[in-house]
Amino acid sequence: MATQGYMITIAISIAVIILYLLVSAAFLLWGASLAKIENATFGRAIGTTILGGIASSFFSLVLNLWIPDLGRVLGFIVGFLISALIAMGIFDTSYGKALGATIIAWVLSMIVVGGAVILLVVLLGVSLQSFQP
Repeated sequence: MATQGYMITIAISIAVIILYLLVSAAFLLWGASLAKIENATFGRAIGTTILGGIASSFFSLVLNLWIPDLGRVLGFIVGFLISALIAMGIFDTSYGKALGATIIAWVLSMIVVGGAVILLVVLLGVSLQSFQP
C-alpha cells in the first residue's frame, strides 16, 4: 500500500514539472515577442527553457560549492546570463534581446508562482481553520 502513495506522489511531481516547463516556455515566448525576436516559436522556447534550466542549475551548483556563501548569488546571476546565452543561440538573436526575454519570462514566472503560493496558503489556511473546534 505504501508504494501506491509513492507512485501517486511521483506522478503528481512529474505533472507539476511538465506544467511548470510549459508555463515557463509560454512566458519566454511572450517575453521574446515583447523583445521583438523574430524567430520565436513555442518549440524553441521549450528547448531554451530546458537547456537554460540545466545550465543554470549546473553553474549554480558549481559556484555554490566553490564559493560557499557568495556562490548562491553568483550562481543565480551567472545562471541567468547563461540562460540568455542559450536563448541567443536558439532564437538566433542578439544578446540584449535574449536577456530581455529571459528577464521578462523570469519576472512573470515569479509573479505566477507567488500568486499560486498565496492562493494555496489562503485555501489551506481556511481549510485548516474549519477543522479547529
